[in-house]
Amino acid sequence: MLVFQIGLSQDKVLFVFDQTTNLPIENANIFYPDLNDGTFTNSEGKASIYIKNSDLKITSLGYADVVLEMKKNKISDTIFMIPIIVQLDEIVIKSFNLNKALRYVLDKYEDLYVSIPFEKECNFKETVIIDNQLKRLILAKVNWWDKTYQLQKKSDIKLRLGAIDYNKNVSLNIYVDVPRINENNSGYVVPNSLVSTIYLNSLLSNFINFTKNITSKIEESPSNQIIASFETDWSTANNVSSRSIGKITFDKQSSAIVDFINSVEYKNNLVKGIVKENKKESVIETKKSYTRLTFYKTFNEKWTLKSFESNIEGSISYDNKIHPSVFGNSIYVLKETAVSKVNNDGLIDLSKPIYQSLPGTTITGTNSILLNKDESDFIESK
Repeated sequence: MLVFQIGLSQDKVLFVFDQTTNLPIENANIFYPDLNDGTFTNSEGKASIYIKNSDLKITSLGYADVVLEMKKNKISDTIFMIPIIVQLDEIVIKSFNLNKALRYVLDKYEDLYVSIPFEKECNFKETVIIDNQLKRLILAKVNWWDKTYQLQKKSDIKLRLGAIDYNKNVSLNIYVDVPRINENNSGYVVPNSLVSTIYLNSLLSNFINFTKNITSKIEESPSNQIIASFETDWSTANNVSSRSIGKITFDKQSSAIVDFINSVEYKNNLVKGIVKENKKESVIETKKSYTRLTFYKTFNEKWTLKSFESNIEGSISYDNKIHPSVFGNSIYVLKETAVSKVNNDGLIDLSKPIYQSLPGTTITGTNSILLNKDESDFIESK
C-alpha cells in the first residue's frame, strides 16, 4: 500500500503531438475531469502533471479527446492526438450570420457560461521581449474570484497572489543614458487594462459596437463546431487606422463561443514623448494586438474559461534606434471551484503592474505551465 501511494505521488512529464504532422500541440488542456484540476502544454507540447488516482483527459480544439487511465501502472510519456475529420454542412454555411451568432451569445450569456461565484486557480504569465530578447518573465499562481463570469459595472473581482514559480527582470537597454527609465521594471501592462478582455461578455460587447464593415466565411469545421473567420475594412479614428482579423469557433449544439481569436493591426498608432533629463524624443508605436480566449464545458453543461492570451507588438524608438517590442500576458486556469466568499488576504492591486505585487523570492508550486527552452535559458542565465 505504501509503495502504491508513493508511485502516485509524483509529477509526470507528457509530450503531446499531432499524429498527422508530428508537430507539438501548444495549450492542450491536460486535466482530471472528476477533480477539475490540471495544466497545459507549452509551445513545445510539453507539460508536467501531478499524478493522481483518477482518469486524465487531454483536449485541444480540432482534435479528438484522449483519456488516460492513470490507475494503470504504465502510461506513455508521448501522446499523439488525432485531428478531427472535417465535415462541412452546406446548409449551415449558407445560413450562418456572424453578427446574429454573436448577439445570441450575449443574449443567452448566463445560460451558456458559468454564472455562479467561482474561484479559479490560475497560472499568470508575463513576458517582455525587446530586440528579440527576453527581458522579463513572470510565472505565478493567481487565485481569481468573482460572483459570476460576467463583467458588470460593480463587479467584485479579486485576485490573490499564490506561489511564484519564476520572476526575473533585466534592463531593457533602451534609455541607457537615463537610468530612471531604463531600470529593470520599466515597461509593463496594468492588470486593470486586461480585465475587460478576460470577460467574454465585455469583449463581445466592445467587438460588436466598434467593429464595422465585417465580412466572414465558414471554414472547414468539425461536425460539432462552426468555425467562422472574419476580417474588417480599415477604419480611421484620431489619425490612427486599424482593422481586425480573426477566427471564432462556436459549439454547434449550444451555439456558445468556445474559442475567440482577434488580431488588430494598426497604422500610425504612435505615442510621442520627450525625456525631461535630456530633451530627447521617445516614440512608442503599437503595430498589432492579439487576444484569444478558449473555453471548456463543465459537468453541468455550461462553458467556463480555460485560457486567455494577450500580446502587443510594436516598437520603441529612442536616440536614433528602433527597438522591436512584444509585451505578453496569459492566464491558464488550472483548477476551478464554486466558492461563494473569499477573504482579502494577499489581494493584488489591479491598478499596479503585477511585478510590484511579487515577493523577491520564488515559491514553486505544483501543476505549473512549463517553460520552453528559450525561457529556461533566460531564467538560468546570469
